[in-house]
Amino acid sequence: MTDKPLKIILVDDHAVVRTGYRLLLENDPEIEVIAELESGEQANQQARELAPDVIVMDLSMPGMGGLEAIRRIKAKNPEIKLLVFTMHDNVSFVEHAMDAGASGYITKNNAPNVLVQAVQK
Repeated sequence: MTDKPLKIILVDDHAVVRTGYRLLLENDPEIEVIAELESGEQANQQARELAPDVIVMDLSMPGMGGLEAIRRIKAKNPEIKLLVFTMHDNVSFVEHAMDAGASGYITKNNAPNVLVQAVQK
């Protein structure tokens, strides 16, 4: 890839899940997790300030859900890639996420290496 690691923000309302993502992703020297956030509101507020390459976003969170957060982040920061990582495997969720501006969509029932590969792409 490049000589600088990809800067990643993880957004999920479950701290244990975020910690697992972080450990998995940071095993790759080309990935650096720069923040863990628990809500769409936090992601929307910090996206520009933290300037990540990729935001890994859950869809189901209290308050502002992932879809609305994706719309708002993409409207203000079109260069940021958003990867949905969620339990929802229904096609309509995929379509709504992609329409909102997501760059990719994977489900939490995939093998762990799928998340790393998706972030890299």
